[in-house]
Amino acid sequence: MSIVAISRTLGSLGDEIGRELARTLSWEFADREIIAQAAQRFGEGLMELEHVTEEKPSLWDRFTDTKRRYLTYVEAIIFEMAARDNVILSGRGASIFLRRVRHALRVRITAPERVRAYRVEHQQELTGEAAFHRVRQNDRERASNVKFLYHVDWDDPLHYDLVLNTERMDVKEGARVLRNALENERVRPTPESRAEVKDLSLVAQAKAALLAHPATRGLHLSLACKQGQLSVSGMVEGEVMRKAAEEILGQIAGVTAVQSEIVVLATGRTPVRV
Repeated sequence: MSIVAISRTLGSLGDEIGRELARTLSWEFADREIIAQAAQRFGEGLMELEHVTEEKPSLWDRFTDTKRRYLTYVEAIIFEMAARDNVILSGRGASIFLRRVRHALRVRITAPERVRAYRVEHQQELTGEAAFHRVRQNDRERASNVKFLYHVDWDDPLHYDLVLNTERMDVKEGARVLRNALENERVRPTPESRAEVKDLSLVAQAKAALLAHPATRGLHLSLACKQGQLSVSGMVEGEVMRKAAEEILGQIAGVTAVQSEIVVLATGRTPVRV
């Protein structure tokens, strides 16, 4: 089948539409499940990962690499889920991460502010004024976060294959529109596009695995993958680091071989390729 990546605004019915589509297709649906798996896999706090993917970056975030490290963990889980196919991924930057996946249907779901505020007012039992404030604040924070992390405008329709305005659309109708869109030949996977996703997933797993290990966290290595064969290049300051990196990469499930072009820098000597 395919992959659906949803970007949604607060009160847009985006998650509800995604869950309804997953129910009718018997597909997997993931939203907060993405960061839950990332937290469990890489030993990070759930609240910290929630902050990374949903909230406006703080001044501290802008001057440290912590937020981007957490983002790499989230990316690894998104690609792992995408490689399994038949999945609907909501939020967490999925529509941006999967922009190179040929058979991913990237969808933006939104509605006018007044409509979304009305829904939030009744769903969360807020006053009308509080609901408007919450919707506006959420929009500002998410837009700022997406701009900081991915350098894109999340409201730009050119980042998506399909944009839904749910002002006059209920959940079932929205799910029906997406289901019809999945009939398009362009979003049907081929053996080649499935292989591409698996390779992209292995690169994402590799980046995350190196960042998660204290011995290799500070390394700056280039990674690529073709048909399960992982290629790694770059420079490290000692043989121990080279071996640590190669061992970590070789243990990733799905990697059939590691082609290492890591250069060990010897102090006072010409770099030696190993």
